[in-house]
Amino acid sequence: MRGLSSSERGVTPVYLRCREGNVSWLYPRGALRLLFRPPLPAEEKDFRVCIRVIRRPDPPELFHSLQVNKTEATERFPARIFVEGPRKLIALYAPDDNDPRELRCFRSKHGRAALYVEAEPEEGPKRRVATFKYEAKSLVRRHYDPATAECRPCSESELELAFCTSDLVSRGVIVGSEHREDLDTTQLTLRVTKLIRATAGGGEPNEIADDDYFRYQTDNSVLPHKHRRERSIHAHVHVASACGASAGAGEFLVMARRALGRYRLVCAPRAHEWRQLVEKRNAEGTAHCLLQH
Repeated sequence: MRGLSSSERGVTPVYLRCREGNVSWLYPRGALRLLFRPPLPAEEKDFRVCIRVIRRPDPPELFHSLQVNKTEATERFPARIFVEGPRKLIALYAPDDNDPRELRCFRSKHGRAALYVEAEPEEGPKRRVATFKYEAKSLVRRHYDPATAECRPCSESELELAFCTSDLVSRGVIVGSEHREDLDTTQLTLRVTKLIRATAGGGEPNEIADDDYFRYQTDNSVLPHKHRRERSIHAHVHVASACGASAGAGEFLVMARRALGRYRLVCAPRAHEWRQLVEKRNAEGTAHCLLQH
């Protein structure tokens, strides 16, 4: 969307009816009122919304050189974001709030959630874009701690479902870990030993000059660029900081889903444990999809 046609005091309503997506506001002027209407089961009224402001381009999801993650310096996000409360606006994000986190979350109230995004004053003809990603999810049920839920090992049924539905499925070795204060996660660096599936993200560019990345050719397959010698593939996978994840010995079967522009870990059994489960399910003939190891 573009703000050139808006007045500096105008408020444009925008209805977001998906569970996740992107909002890009080119030449922001005035304000946007974003109303979240995610599809939820009838019995689940309230939900949690997380947004991630984009202040620099994300690195490729799969890459060769470990230096490819070093993207350019962050830019100033040209807007302030407020949660719409019953009587007032509650500050959620401001470029000068001295909080390094790109990720901010809030909850709906009685099934309603809205953000008020206010453009900063213009500074000449400079091209400005306010972009953020959002994700709306059902509230986790009582007696369930979302901070540590993803830290526990997956059950056999959860492993099978994760294999069939994840965006990234790969055998690999965890060769590094880094605390990401901006995302409130631990970033694990995976050296891929066997790539089973990598679905293309919607925002993948068509042409990138850097040769240190992998081009997605089709869904479920990733092929190296032509005339490139064989080199190790790496990926960054994120897990909640509360889990205390770190690099470790051994090979894992890593399954991750794309969330807010990054791979988020779903399950990571040891490779030999996964192999045993695959052989068991194949012998029983009960697998929900074609399991591989």
